[in-house]
This record gives sequence, structure tokens and C-alpha cells, in this order.
Amino acid sequence: MLWFDPLPWGRWALVAIVAAFALYLEFKPDSTVEVPFAVFDIGPGEAIDETTTEPRRIPVDMLDGAELGDVASNRVAAGDPVLLSDVDEDAAVVPAGWWVVGVTLPDGAAAGDDVRLVLLDTGEEVEGVIAHPGSDDPFAAADGGVAVPAASSAAVALAAADRRLAVLVSTG
Repeated sequence: MLWFDPLPWGRWALVAIVAAFALYLEFKPDSTVEVPFAVFDIGPGEAIDETTTEPRRIPVDMLDGAELGDVASNRVAAGDPVLLSDVDEDAAVVPAGWWVVGVTLPDGAAAGDDVRLVLLDTGEEVEGVIAHPGSDDPFAAADGGVAVPAASSAAVALAAADRRLAVLVSTG
């Protein structure tokens, strides 16, 4: 007789526990965070923003990712995450109000190095600072970028375009 069989309370309890666990897994808080990853090589002094990085989700405590708007203090290779150790608030190499001009730089030039730009046709000298040393791409338009004061930016840009510019890098 069916009414004398014991009720399946154990099976129903097990089903309830499994259902509760499935609901917890489905609706638990997100345990990932977005971290910027370099889209292409980022040099020292370059900004960490939407044009140089793409967000990827990783587990919360896996890496200490940088914030958008920070400035790179060392080189970050394409595809690598941009970490807090790769940025510095004081790493901005380009002074406010200066312009970056694409120029060919000598070997060993690094971001932040002081330079003297000599315009070969006039002999005018312009002080500057290396904003980024350039890329390894042989098809790049210029090897690097030098920040110059706004007052001299047009003359330096014209001289660079006509290849009438010598770049002297400070050694100390």
C-alpha cells in the first residue's frame, strides 16, 4: 500500500540544497575586475587611456591594475596588463603647454632625457625633452618624439619635416 511508504524527505531536502547552491552560483557577486591591457607598445611618458589600452576582466585580487589617465613610467609591451608598478603620477615627461614633434633620435635615447635641437638652416637652438624614444617599427613615420615649448614648436616641426634638424642628447 502506497500510503504506508515512508515519504522521500531526504530526496526533497537534497533537491532543495542543490537548487539553493545553483541559485547562489548564478546570482553571486561578480568576483572580477577590469584591468587595462596594452593594445600596442606603450613607452614611458605616454598616457594610459582608451586609445592605448583595452579593458579585460580578471579575478579581483590577481593583479593591481593601473587607472585610465595615469602616465607610464616604463615600457609596457603589447598584450601585457598595465600594472600600478608601470605607472607613476609624476612620470609625465611632457611639461604642460609643450608640443611633441616626431624626430629621428640617436640610439640609447630614453624618455625624460634632456635634448638640444639645432635647426641647421638658422642655427637656432631649442631645448626639449624626449617624450618617447620611438618604436621598433621600421615603417614608423618618425623614430621618436621630442617635447618642445609651444613658441618653438612650428620651427622645430618644419625643420624636422625638411630633415634640417640635429638632435643632441644630454649625457648627464
